[in-house]
Amino acid sequence: MESVAAATSKSTVSRLLDDLLSPTERLMIAKRLSIALLLLKKYDQRTISRWLKVSLGTVSKISLVLQKGHGGYQSVIGSILRKEELKALIEKIDAALANMLPQFGRDLRGWRKRRWEARIANQKPF
Repeated sequence: MESVAAATSKSTVSRLLDDLLSPTERLMIAKRLSIALLLLKKYDQRTISRWLKVSLGTVSKISLVLQKGHGGYQSVIGSILRKEELKALIEKIDAALANMLPQFGRDLRGWRKRRWEARIANQKPF
């Protein structure tokens, strides 16, 4: 554990995990973190199982760890959720500022179309 804790930068941790884990193991860790994130966002276990192509048992195990574990998932996922909330707030502020009329003489229809396309492009699938 001290070896992992000694990795202070994101690139160092990435290189260490690349050396330690096989591609399959990295994929499974990513799926487990995704399961925890979706469970904390109150998604249904069967839906998560279907979306991520994992067994219902894996989803149930992560759910149990979230309920009775040591809080490791919560600390990592909590950080991700806080970043998402901050990003959502910034996007709301940006949308509010962008909804103000464009400068005089600009194409209003084209401006609205570009704003709509940008909003659609920035939306998450779930």
